[in-house]
Parts: sequence; C-alpha cells; structure tokens
Amino acid sequence: MRNFLCILGLMGYLSLAQAQDSVSVLNPIMVQQVTTEEVEDTLVSVRADELPDLRLRLQELRREYTVPRPLNKRLLKWMMRDELQMAPEALTLIQQFRQPARPFGDDVTFRDTIIVNRLFMPALFTGEYLPDDLTFYDPHPERPAYTPAPLYKPDSIFTDYVREKRITEGAYRYIERNHPSYFRYSTRDFPKNAFEQTTVHKAITEDFPLIVTRDVNFKDVEAPKKFIPERRYWTSSFESSIQFAQNYISPNWHSGGTSSLNLNNREYVVYNYQKDRVKITNELEIKNNVYTAPNDTLRNYKVSDDVFRLHSNFGYEAFSKWYYTFDFEFKTQLLSSFEENSDVKQSGFLSPYSLTMGLGMKYDLNKTFANKKHKSVTFNVNIAPFSYTFRQTMDKDIKLDKHFQAKEDGTYPTKENLLGSTVNATLNFQFNRNVSWYSRFYYNTSYHRIVGEWENRFTFTWSRFFSTNITLNVRYDDGVAKNEDFDSYFQINELLSFGFNYKW
Repeated sequence: MRNFLCILGLMGYLSLAQAQDSVSVLNPIMVQQVTTEEVEDTLVSVRADELPDLRLRLQELRREYTVPRPLNKRLLKWMMRDELQMAPEALTLIQQFRQPARPFGDDVTFRDTIIVNRLFMPALFTGEYLPDDLTFYDPHPERPAYTPAPLYKPDSIFTDYVREKRITEGAYRYIERNHPSYFRYSTRDFPKNAFEQTTVHKAITEDFPLIVTRDVNFKDVEAPKKFIPERRYWTSSFESSIQFAQNYISPNWHSGGTSSLNLNNREYVVYNYQKDRVKITNELEIKNNVYTAPNDTLRNYKVSDDVFRLHSNFGYEAFSKWYYTFDFEFKTQLLSSFEENSDVKQSGFLSPYSLTMGLGMKYDLNKTFANKKHKSVTFNVNIAPFSYTFRQTMDKDIKLDKHFQAKEDGTYPTKENLLGSTVNATLNFQFNRNVSWYSRFYYNTSYHRIVGEWENRFTFTWSRFFSTNITLNVRYDDGVAKNEDFDSYFQINELLSFGFNYKW
C-alpha cells in the first residue's frame, strides 16, 4: 500500500512539474528551491483521499475549469437506463388469456397452434411454378359461349377466406419474380421420414393360454350354452275409466229442459295364456252408466247401461292365425233399473242372465307398424256355427217383454233354450299414442230370433290419467216388443264424457 501511494504521489508531482514548466519562465527561482528531500516528505505526508483531481488542476491552470452542474430529474432520467415495459393493450390481452372462462382467444385453435397469416412468416419456396387453375382446353365444351350472369348470387361463408388466399398467392408470385433472394428455405429442406414405423413383435411364451394347432377337430369343441330367458305364458292387462258428463239448464231457459249429470264407469281385465299351439283368452268387463233423473218423482237417478260380462275362449292352433275354439260367455246386470215414475223393474242382478257356448274357429291378428311407433292393430273374430244359449231370470216380476220372446199364446217365459250360431269379434286400433278405437261385434241367432250388438268407443288421451270418450252402442233384438215412442228393433245409446283413465 505504501508503494502504491508513493507511485500516486510521484505521478502527481510529475504532473505539477509539467504544469510548472509552462510558468517557469516567469518564476525560475521557485523551481530551483524544490529538492528531493522535500518531495519525499510530501509523498509520505499526503493521504490518498486528499490527492487532488489532476483533470481539475489542469483545467484550473489552463483556465478551463467549470463548476459541476447539480444532478436534476431530467439529467438522471437521461443517464438511467429505461426499463422494459409492456403496452397497456398487451397487458389487456394477457389478462383475457388468463381468464379461466376464456383460456384461448379467437385466433387460437389448440394449445400449441396459433393461426397466423402466411405473409408474415419466412418465405418458403414450394416449387409450384404453374397456377392451380391453369388449363389448355375448355373442360365444358357443351356449354354456350356466352352465359348471362345470374341476377342474384348468394354469398358464401368462405368469401373472405378465398379473397385472402388470392392476395397471399399474388404476393408470393410477386416475390418469386422480383425478389427470389428472399427465399431461404424450400420444401426440399424439410426432413424426410422424420418418423419411422417400427414393428413390435410380441414373444409368445409357453404360458400363453391359447394353443393353436393345425389339426383342429371342431366336433370335440362344445358350443356355449344358449341363454333362453324364462318365458311368461300368462299375460295380463287392466284398464279402468271413470267418465263424467254434466249438463246444467236454468229453470227459466227459453227452450226448457232439465239438468243432468252422467257417471260412466268401465273396468276391463284381460288374463291370457299361450303356449305352443294352445291359446286361452279370458275377459272380464264391468260397465255402469248412471245419470240423474229430475223428472222421476220416485228416484233421483236411473241406470241406462249396466253390463257384467265374462268371456273365455279356448283355442288350439290349426294353421297360421286360425284356431279351433270353444267359446264361453256369461252376461248379466249388477244394478236394478226401473221405469220412470213407476215401480216396475226392468232389469236387475241375474234378472235376466244369459249363458252362451259354442264350437267353431277363430282368426287372431296382432300387427304393429314399423314406421309408426305407437300404431298397432289387434283383431280377432270367433265363428261358432254350433252354439247353445241359455237365458233365465231370477226375478219373475221384471218386465219380461224387454228380454224374452213371446210364446204362441202371447205369454212370456222366464227362461229360454236356444240353438243356433254365434259370431263374436273384437277390434282394437291404436292410431297413435293418444287416439284409439275399440269395437266389439256380437251376433247370435236361433234362426227364429236375432240378437246383435255393436259397441264402438273412441278414446282421446290427453295425459296419462285423463281422456275423453265417445261411445256409441247399437243393439238389435227382434224378439222383444217394440216401444210405442220408437217403433224399431234397433236400440241406440250414445255418450260423450271426460274423466279419469288408467292402463297397465
């Protein structure tokens, strides 16, 4: 450290000596008075932090010294190096990309793919010298030479894309012709076969469970057991409906009339059996139609339609959709019905009842439509050329002329035995999911008396539990007495109702 200070002192002395030479002409005695011992004393006594600035000393001697300017904010900003900062627009874009609801922008397809313009990428020579639409002949010579332009040409969703593609291709053509030096790479510089296919061979060891041999005898191989689900031979269905029809007429109505309320109830149960060539059909139907009777002074209600019917059919398949059958039907009433303003009973429970049996053949059709999901037809007709009907009443006080045929002496029996033929047919047409038509036709003849029934019911289903029914029943019986007000053997019953409906 001492030697370093000595060197600095010597350099300062030499600088002073050089400066003294410029003024030695004016005062030569001052230079002669400085000795070597004085220089050594000066070097030893001067500290490093007290050494004068040589540049400042020279500027003072040459009269070029200027007072240093204080550092202000403008000078500090010019001297300090600016830090790199991002523009506000760039910060806004970064914030949009960082949002979890929008991880990618409109110009981003995948995480590693960004849609950019080809013009802003390095020029790449593709080697295509000729345009894509270059043709040396007319590809459509059959077209006329002049075709007028259409009055209206719809816009295409690719119009902007086609226009940008043409601009890009035109720019590349211009660079190829005028600045070929801009092309640094071409498609030839791309690596060939960057990914080579390798075949992985799996070694088959002795523990492999499958053993393949050349001589295979398939007779020794057992086929897997066929899964046969348990078949249901008995099937059932149930239908229940309670329909209402109400009509109110004020006492001062100009056309007159009476108010009424109808309640129509129907319960229908089916329980069938089918196995191999045997088919058994069982039906139970209960219908009741009760309505208010304001004109009846003895009762508040009357019964217009009351049926309890039990029908069974035992069939053995003869050929396609035809069966040899034995048909059985039992029919009676459940409620008692009286004439208006009278105690004369028209019908009641087992008064009367009928039992019909017959042998014949039955045709059964069950069809579904492939193009319609809920459209189906079920039709069956049983023809019994040999049938026996037994009709009897337990209550002999009912009005017998409504149910039995008069004898030769003009009296009416309480029971009948009739031999003849019977036809019983049923049709169920499901037009769609909400509209269906049910029809039943019954015909019985003893070759002296004809009894026929034709029941029709149209059902309009509004929901799963509510529907509207239009019912039309026509009956023909030429063995009973005619009514004075309606001189015909035809009997008609029509009803329009709305209410509850349930099926399974």
